[in-house]
Amino acid sequence: MSSLLGVIIEETETFAKAVKQLQKRFKNVETDCDEFVHNIKTIDNLGVNLGSGVYKVRIANSDKKSGKSSGYRLISYLKLIDNKLYLMYVYDKSDLGTVSEKQIDALIKKTILEKTNKE
Repeated sequence: MSSLLGVIIEETETFAKAVKQLQKRFKNVETDCDEFVHNIKTIDNLGVNLGSGVYKVRIANSDKKSGKSSGYRLISYLKLIDNKLYLMYVYDKSDLGTVSEKQIDALIKKTILEKTNKE
C-alpha cells in the first residue's frame, strides 16, 4: 500500500469538459468527484489498475442515490516521475459501459500532449 501524500492532482481539459457535460444532468458530479479526490490516501484508493499507471474507479452518483455500481467511472493516470495524478476522464455508467483500451490509450496521449504543450 503506497502512500500518495505529496502527489499533485491535476484535472485535464478532457476531464473538465466531461464534468461540464455531466453537470447538465447531474448537478452534484463535481462535488462527487471532489469528495473522491479528497479521500485519496493510497494507490489502493485509485481503483482498478488497468496497467501503465492508468486506474479506473467507481464513484457513487449522489444524484441517483443508487451506489457506486450505477454511478460514475473516473479514469486517472498516475505518473510518479512527475509526482502527479492526472484526472483524465469521467463518465456515467449508464452512458458508457466500458472504456476500451484504445480509448484509454488516446486519453493518455491527449493528456501527455496537453501537459507538454503547457510547459
